[in-house]
Amino acid sequence: MQAIRQIYDDAPDTIPVPEAFRHCRLEVLLIMEQETAPPSGLKALLADMPDVGDDADFSRSRDFGRQDVTWDS
Repeated sequence: MQAIRQIYDDAPDTIPVPEAFRHCRLEVLLIMEQETAPPSGLKALLADMPDVGDDADFSRSRDFGRQDVTWDS
């Protein structure tokens, strides 16, 4: 098995195939690399979330703890 790896910075309209590869069974892989990777992580996930509802919808009441514990006798 022979393999050729060719990286094109600016892909041409057609890609030349060596004479030895013509009229043979071939497997062709075309991989397009993105110039910038999409941001990942929790901050990127939260930034992509839609802005819905009011801030009051998501607020919590203050937690005063258990205060003074009283026992029923």
